[in-house]
Formats: sequence, C-alpha cells, structure tokens
Amino acid sequence: MRSSESPASGRPVMLLVALLLVAVNLRLGVTSASALLTALTASGALTPVAAIIVPSLPTAVFAIAGLGTARLSARLGVERTLLAGLVALVVGLAIRGIPDPAVVVAGTVIATGGLAIVNILLPAVVRVHFGTRIGPVTTAYSTLMSLGSAAAAATAVPIATALGSPSLGLAAWALPALIGLIAWLLAMPRPRDLPGPPAPAAAGGAEVGGRRIPLPAGTLLLAAYFSLQALLSYVVMGWLPSIAQDAGIPAERSGLLLGIAMAVGVPATVVVVSLAGSPRRMRVGFVLVAASSVGALTGLLFAPAAAPEVWAALIGLGMCAFPLVLALIAGFGDGPEETARVSSVVQSAGYSIATLGPLGAGALHQSTGTWSIVLIALGCCAALQGALGLALTRVVARRRGTAAPS
Repeated sequence: MRSSESPASGRPVMLLVALLLVAVNLRLGVTSASALLTALTASGALTPVAAIIVPSLPTAVFAIAGLGTARLSARLGVERTLLAGLVALVVGLAIRGIPDPAVVVAGTVIATGGLAIVNILLPAVVRVHFGTRIGPVTTAYSTLMSLGSAAAAATAVPIATALGSPSLGLAAWALPALIGLIAWLLAMPRPRDLPGPPAPAAAGGAEVGGRRIPLPAGTLLLAAYFSLQALLSYVVMGWLPSIAQDAGIPAERSGLLLGIAMAVGVPATVVVVSLAGSPRRMRVGFVLVAASSVGALTGLLFAPAAAPEVWAALIGLGMCAFPLVLALIAGFGDGPEETARVSSVVQSAGYSIATLGPLGAGALHQSTGTWSIVLIALGCCAALQGALGLALTRVVARRRGTAAPS
C-alpha cells in the first residue's frame, strides 16, 4: 500500500487549486436547473413530465454510475477516471442548451454521470495527495461546492434573462466546468506519479487472492445516513424554488432562496467539518444539522412566506450534513484504496435510495396539488437522520478506540 502522500506532492499548490476549481462545479448543474425549472417548462424546453424527471436524475444517475466507478478507476487510475468524469460533465451541461425535452434530459444524464464519478473519487484524491490535511482540504472543497451552488441558484434566472433564453442560461454553466477540466488536465499527476488504483467496490467487500475482505465497520450505517442527507438535499435543490413560487414568492426571489441555502453552507461547513474531529463533537454536529432541517421544514409547512430567508438559512445549515459525512468517508479505512471502496459503496447505495426523494416529491405535488405531505415526510426523514447520526457516533468512537459520549 502506498503512503498517503504521493509523489505528486511535489506540486501540491497547483494540484490543490485544480481540485478546488473542480469542486466549485459539483452542484452548478443541479441548482441552476432547479432555479430555471419553471421557465424551462413555460418555454417548452421541458414538458411537465420531464420537469419531474430532471430533479430526480442526479441521485438516480449517481447511484448507477457509482457502481462502476471503482472498477473504472482500477483500470485507468483515480486521476484519469476523474478527468473522464469532468469531460462528461462539460459535454452534458453544454448540450442542455438545445431547447428540447429529450436533449435536456439526456444532457442531464451525461452531466450527472460525470458528477457521480467526480463525487466518488474526490475523497480518495484527498486521501492520496493530502493525507495529512484531510480535514482542511475537505473543508475547502466542500465550501467551494456550497459557493458554486449558491452562485448558480442566485444568478441562474438573471443570466438566462440576459441571454434571452432559459436554455442558453442552462448551458452557460458548462463554461466554469470547462475551466475546471482544463485546470485538472494541467495539474493531474503524470502516469509515473499515479498511486495504485483502488480495489473494485462490492457491497460485501473486496476480494484479494480469492479471499473476501469485508468493508470497515460502520460502512452500512454511514450509507444509511448518507441516503437520508442526499434525499433531503436533492429534494431541496430540485424543488425549493418551486415550493417558494407556489407560496406566492416571485421567481427571482425563489431562486435567491436556494442561493441563500447554499451560501449558508460556506461558513457553516467550516464549523460542521471541524466537529468530525472527535466523537463527542461529532454528536453535536449530527444534532445541529438535523434540528436545523426540522426547523426549516416546519417553517415552510406552516408559514412559507412569513420568513422565507430564515427557512432557507436553516435549510443551508441542515445541508451541512453532506460535508460532515464526506469528512467521515475520507477517514474511513486503512488507506486510499479502502477509502475509495467505502466511498463507492456509501454513495452508490445512498443515491439509490435518495432517488425516491426528488421523484416522489414531484409526483406527490402533482397528484395532491400541495407541498404539505412532502414537507411532513421530509421532516420525519430529518429526525431519523439525526438518530442515525448518533448511532454512527458510537461506531466511530469504537473505531477510534475512545468511549462514546454519554
């Protein structure tokens, strides 16, 4: 097994800059589409059925693409597989500029397939090239993910208006993805620098020499927690502007609400990821993000137009469950290979379950004409997420050889 510091560490600044430019793109395509969903439907670029499908595609494609990512990286190497994911992201985002429902759906599938690859491999890249700085680097790239998604949500409608078309506004987000692709291509370690590839992922572990190696203890519990945070996050990212508009809030302000939710994650991520340092602090983090989500959903249910910016800010704090669980994934296992296996299993299983969220939310709204049932269900999921987090704290305490907090 290789050291957590690879030979590529000779140029860590360039590699870190490239990683951050990649990370800023990881939610742009999702939140920009969410903010433009109503406009795309009104212009004919999406049908009502396609408008339900598009918000549910990220989690579905993440789940499917995640199944083959570890095997692909075993053949190509982590860094080159990540490069292939970025190419798919740029191509998918660009073709969504064609105002045809089938093309928009196809572009979303291609783009989110690329996102799935990058999402799964980034923790392994951090483990390989920044093994002694996992916490700070994870905080940095999670923060930029939040900044990027906030910028896309808040500016998608004005950009589309300036370009004269919601479809062109949707395709405009291929440009920052292209910048990230070029940066990674320039900074990516050359073949002689590449660390050994991760072993293929499997639900029960990997096989080495005919012997099955089980996944680290707590992996399935981590997958359950990841499932709920992904379900909550992608319902919010897919439908929050629509929920706000149905409550009588104008389109631009509705997109800005999603931007606020994403932006709150910038400072909050620094605090929440720091709580992953010990089981006792981790317990505080799990309770904090769950309570914030429950409070926000309660506000949206009973008084959506009374203080929408407050509900959006609480949602943003609740969505910090994502960087918290990313920090845990990056530290799971005895090396980068096992980290990649854990990441693949957790994210594939998690996104498979989370797919039910955006799709079910859209279908429930269309059949009932209200968001109330959706918001109640999400509140229950947030409470369950908190309980799973506390259980996960005990597992992590055992893994680290410390006593779980009372």
